[in-house]
This record gives sequence, structure tokens and C-alpha cells, in this order.
Amino acid sequence: MIIRIVAIFGLALLTTTAAAPAQEQPRMGGVLKAGMIGEAPTLDLHVTTAVITQQITWHMYETLYTYDKNLNPVPMLAEGHVVGDNGRRYTITLRKGVRFHNGKEMTSADVVPSLQHWAKLGTTPKAIWKNVEAVEAKDPYTVVIYLKEPSGSLLFALGSPNNGGAIYPKEVVAAAGDGQVKEYIGTGPYRFVEHKPDRHVRLARFKEYSARSEPPNGYGGKRTAYIDEIYFIPVPEASVRLAGAETGEYNFAQNIRQDQFDRVKSEPALEAQIAKPYGWITAVPNHKEGVMANRKVRQAFQAVLDMEPIMSAGIGNKAFYRLDGALSYPEQGLFHSQSGTTGYNQKNKAKARQLLKEAGYNGQPVRWITTKEYEWMYNTALMASQQMEDVGFKVDLQVLDWATLVQRRNKPELFDIFSTGFTLTPDPAIASSIQCNWPGWWCLEEKDKLLAEMARETDPKKRRAIIEKVQALFYEDVGRIKFGDYFTLDVTRKEVRGFKPGPYLYFWNTWIAK
Repeated sequence: MIIRIVAIFGLALLTTTAAAPAQEQPRMGGVLKAGMIGEAPTLDLHVTTAVITQQITWHMYETLYTYDKNLNPVPMLAEGHVVGDNGRRYTITLRKGVRFHNGKEMTSADVVPSLQHWAKLGTTPKAIWKNVEAVEAKDPYTVVIYLKEPSGSLLFALGSPNNGGAIYPKEVVAAAGDGQVKEYIGTGPYRFVEHKPDRHVRLARFKEYSARSEPPNGYGGKRTAYIDEIYFIPVPEASVRLAGAETGEYNFAQNIRQDQFDRVKSEPALEAQIAKPYGWITAVPNHKEGVMANRKVRQAFQAVLDMEPIMSAGIGNKAFYRLDGALSYPEQGLFHSQSGTTGYNQKNKAKARQLLKEAGYNGQPVRWITTKEYEWMYNTALMASQQMEDVGFKVDLQVLDWATLVQRRNKPELFDIFSTGFTLTPDPAIASSIQCNWPGWWCLEEKDKLLAEMARETDPKKRRAIIEKVQALFYEDVGRIKFGDYFTLDVTRKEVRGFKPGPYLYFWNTWIAK
């Protein structure tokens, strides 16, 4: 039932990629150096929604399920599953012979504590795990998940790359307790070698990797590690990343400014890699304490914003963004709705001033933390803060490195607004963009109940009706500030073959030509 339903919501991603020359066969070997936006705050996938952590660690770790090209959940470490007890019991069969990077075979004894650690510390599983009664290792290759009620989101959650339910060895989980894991051991096509802060995270091909037998299909099917080693190198300045790709210092450079698109296209050694959609750009107000805890102040913030110059400042090239107030993307079909979006892109200075007056705002500094490691975060924050100051806000724009921002945004006493972006999540019910993620983030009882209801619901039309209610609350309570949808520009050198751009970066099934 669930697998049939999710097919309705399959998201077609518009991507560009360079096809390998006809008849060219993939080759083993070589080193790929990837210029990344900065340091990952952690290499424990369970504890953070930071995209860069997902991008690096997804090569090391695997989940029970993943997504095919239409973003339907398909088995990865699982062999398959059977649904029983009127949708309240999932019996998942594990693949046999899958090895961790330490040589040990993966069994249910590893899966159960991994899922429990993820559920305790992660953001992605919060909504779904409220509906989980128990997780049981029935035998070495069988895991049973008992639900309180049927779920339309369980397989989506188990397949999520970002803040995903990676499977670690049981001893690694045990050593971590209620904290982050200290050893980075997974089952993926690449194994962790070393992390030298501010220099690189180095991965190497896992020679004992157990790939699936099916042909590659989206993020599912067979994953082959053709490349010997991958270096993920923090390069905070986008201009430096691009220059490094041009000179050959990097084989790959991510998040190049979109206004450099023509420059990239004119360079014979480079290929432009575009993913549409990728995510939406946002500002997250502090709902717990400080000046933004006042709803009318948040509404004034929302009312004043003119999204076109904000998105133009952040992205530059109009081909890489669009103004859309919906929480889901147009490409998501049934989930996409304009219901409740009258609060988006108001451009109403008079209303903003009146709301500030009603709120009793008297010039208290608004601490907005942002970063130049994602230039679009800084530039959108700068333009939006200027618009805010036009109606009487006093904005203290604080520029931090990304790792520090991630630390501070989880402590409500340290910020009033923070910049971020939310990447695509196939199922809105478990999207971090609208969850009560951490103290200070959008926690509203009515909204959280609706999301929990949506996570349980399996009927597509009823799920759409629920997300429309959530969307109305989003603008009424100003859960986040959505500026607009954005599309990414990454760059590969011509010798990089087989690479496919998309919301979730990966380098398996990619090779380096001679």
C-alpha cells in the first residue's frame, strides 16, 4: 500500500549532466578532490541536519532504504519487507553478507541499536518515531518495527539521506551512549580514513563492499566505487572553489555562485552541473526567547519582505531561483499547494510598522547569525536586514563560519534569527523545514499534531489536506521565513565521468577518465 502511494508523489528532478562518450567504459582508479563549502560539524549522520555532513558521510554509511529516480523508497540494506497487523507491523528482511568497514557482518543486532540511537538524537525521525511502539531483532536477518498506527511516512524516513538512519556496528553505538559516535564505521562503498580539520576528510574505496545487484536507479541499485580515494576539502570561498576547478586543483567544486554560470560554460575543461529543484532559502526566527518570540514581531518581519531583490541578491542568475510560497515544490505534484500563502512576499512596509507598534518593539537589536561559506545565505540576510531596517528594525548581522553557526542555532539564548536552507524532502510530514527541530525552532502544538497525523495517514488526498493546514499555520505563526526556491550550480572537470547532479551529492558510479 505505502509503496504504491509514494509513487504518486514521485518528484522528477531536472538535472544536467555530461554523458560519457559513447562506448566508454568506466575505469577503476584515481583520486577525486572535491572543493566543499566548509567543515562538517560532525561525521555522525544521526545527530545533524547539516547538508555537508550528509554529503560526506553518505559515502560511508548506508540506510535500510533509499530513493529511486522518482524518489520512491526502495531497499538498500534491507532485502524487502512485509506489512502486517493492518499496517502496524513492518517485518524487514536484511541482506546477508553485508560487511562493515571493520570486517564484521551486519545483522539485526546492529540495526536495532542504530535505529534507536538515530531516533533519540535525530531530527528526521522525530515525527515518525512518536508512532513507533518497539523495534525488535527477531533473528539475525529480521527486524520488526511495531507501530501504534499505520504510517505513510515510515519508509520515507528510513530512506532519508539527510540526518538519515545510518546503520553502525552495535559496539560503536554502545560506546556513544546518548552522545555522538566516535568511530566512523559503516557499510558504504567508501570507508573513513582520516579527518584533518580545515584540510580534508579522506575516504578510500572499501574493497569488501557488498553492492546490490540491481542496475543503478536514482540513489538505489548497484553502487560501484570506481575512484580509489575521495578528498572532501573545505574551501569556504566560492571564487576559490571555482578557480581551483579551473586549474585542476579540484575535480569537483560545489555551490558555485549562479552568476558564474556563463563563465563555467565558456571554460572547455569544465562541466556545469545543475539540480532543479534543490531547496529553499530561509531565515529561522527564535520562537522561544528574545525579540522574535513575539508573534507580531515575526509577522512584521514577514510583512516587510520583498522576495525578488532578496533572491536576486542571493542567487544572481534568475534561471536559478523562483518565487513560490508553498512548502513543497511544484515538481511534487499533489503536495504542492498555494493554500495559505497570502503571507508570502507581502512587500507591505505600512503593515510591518503597524505590527511593530502593536508589539511594543522599541529598537531592541535583532541578532541575525549567518555565514559567507554559503554566500547566498549572507547575501539574502544582508538584503532582508536592510528591508527590515527601513521599517524600524535594528539588525545585528553576525557573520560566522558554518560550523559555529550550526552550534549556536541549537542554543536559543544565542540568536534571534539564523540563515539556512532546507533541501528537498520527498515526504513533507518528516521535512526538517517545518519540524520542531531544536529549542527555539518552530514548535507549535497544533502544527506538530497535524504533522504527526500526516505521518500516520496513508490516503494521498487526506495527506494533501493536512499539509495545506500546516501551510496556513506556517504563515500565520511565521514558523520560518521562506525567501524562495533555489537551484544549485556545481562544477566538475571533464575527466569526471558518470556524475549525476541532484539534491543528494554522491560519487559512487562516478569515475575519472585518463
